[in-house]
Amino acid sequence: MRYDYGHGEARVNAERKRDAEKVLKRNGRTYSDLIRDLTDYLADTGELPEFERLTLSLIQERERGKKQELIQRFADRNLPEAEGDLSDEEILAQARMERFGERDETAV
Repeated sequence: MRYDYGHGEARVNAERKRDAEKVLKRNGRTYSDLIRDLTDYLADTGELPEFERLTLSLIQERERGKKQELIQRFADRNLPEAEGDLSDEEILAQARMERFGERDETAV
């Protein structure tokens, strides 16, 4: 579902909206009331409401955990032993030569 609130828009899953409307109705509120209250809170305080700060904190912590897991996975990988005294550039050149054969560097 899509709502136009003055100059802003909100996209809301229809099923989630119905569930939320039940809660709002039980408390004598509407979506318009909620959006108006949130807008006033943001404008008056210049801050996010506590529930939104907590949500963002949880999301950031989850993302941090995913990144740490990925870093750990790479850190735990077994790397091949270095071969000889070749530099990375020399190894790349050697691999290219094996794969593509000799090339005329003057040809463009």
